[in-house]
Amino acid sequence: MVKKTPAYKNKLRALELERSGGITNKKKGHKQIDKRTGEDFGKELELQIKGAEKPSMWGLVVVQLLVLPYTLSKLLLWSVWWFWRYRVQKASYSWNDACYLTRRSLRVPLEAWRNTDESKKEDLVLRRLWKTSNMENYIAEQRKEMKRRR
Repeated sequence: MVKKTPAYKNKLRALELERSGGITNKKKGHKQIDKRTGEDFGKELELQIKGAEKPSMWGLVVVQLLVLPYTLSKLLLWSVWWFWRYRVQKASYSWNDACYLTRRSLRVPLEAWRNTDESKKEDLVLRRLWKTSNMENYIAEQRKEMKRRR
């Protein structure tokens, strides 16, 4: 895997030039020698190059476990803030929060939501689709429109 990367190939060429004194052999009779020295250089470079390895599953799990307390505390803090603001204080939803609720109720990924036209977003948010009755009406409208198009 590492041997196919451009960084590996460039370092191998540089090492060959360095060892040969800046002159490369292009003669056909020296192919065996070049191949052998190429393998030697390759082994030496494999020891030098460490950044191109695939991450191991264990390494990824360890990182996730280290970040887990931070992630959970951030989620808990956000949930408490949301509960306090919208359940206890009965505040109306801000535009961003209404967009979040709409996106979540429609099950639209964040990137797809960002790429949606602003007028379409505004229409969806103003329909208050996070409420079950509004969502059911919206789905019924979509079905009727699909039948009409056929």
